[in-house]
Amino acid sequence: MFYIFNVLYFIGSTQVLFVHGFECHCGKPSDEIVSTRIVGGRRAEPHSFPWTVAILKNERIHCGGAIITNKHVLSAGHCFKWDDINSMKVLIGLDTFEDLRNVEERSISKAVIHEKFSSTAVRDENDIAVATLNRPVVFSNTILPICLPKPREEFADRIGTIVGWGRIGEEKSASQVLLKASLRILSDEKCMESQLAQHLKPMMMCAFSKGKDGCQGDSGGPFLVFQTDGKYVQAGVVSWGIGCANPIYPGVYTKVSYFVDWIQKQTADGETCE
Repeated sequence: MFYIFNVLYFIGSTQVLFVHGFECHCGKPSDEIVSTRIVGGRRAEPHSFPWTVAILKNERIHCGGAIITNKHVLSAGHCFKWDDINSMKVLIGLDTFEDLRNVEERSISKAVIHEKFSSTAVRDENDIAVATLNRPVVFSNTILPICLPKPREEFADRIGTIVGWGRIGEEKSASQVLLKASLRILSDEKCMESQLAQHLKPMMMCAFSKGKDGCQGDSGGPFLVFQTDGKYVQAGVVSWGIGCANPIYPGVYTKVSYFVDWIQKQTADGETCE
């Protein structure tokens, strides 16, 4: 059998699931998988980011997200603020829309948007949400949770990775396959030197690389940083920007480390990996 038995233990308020017979680690794809709105991105190795989910609305890509427990998805607040969750579904374990075999499909039973979320014509503030799936998923080689960063952890000058199925350009269609792109995370000081300065808040961070960015449909998706322990952590949530890959305006992401306590409170009844 693939699974022998499960053991639950607790870190803080979150249940941690240890699955014997399967190495269940957050933020770390299986060695069997990894053999080696993204603008300027390239094809991700299939299932090399097994926490990434596609949120569809009326059968079209709406937002991205990341599995953080067996029943919770981390995404952006603006993905749910003005839309009916009953029109949405979540595809988990997805690589390409051309092959939906072995992809888990769930509806959303609840979406909790941060209580201080606000929006203007330009930007969203406290742009984070936790969506609860109608049924839990079982972790496997193609479905794993992402690790959360430490509270207030900073990633300035690090290289991050965005992944998603969003538009590959402002006037182009969504990607059929999962794409990835590498971006440099700017320090808060560098971020404030950009044309976006008047719209920025402490819970936001900027990232930029020439010709690369998140675009429509990537909203809510994970912005990842690879750590020295061999695991990815979710540093950011794709939030807002002006245009796509515009050299004057870096992309803006919600700092996940700013909201770790809030996320853990919303997901206390979920199970994750060590």
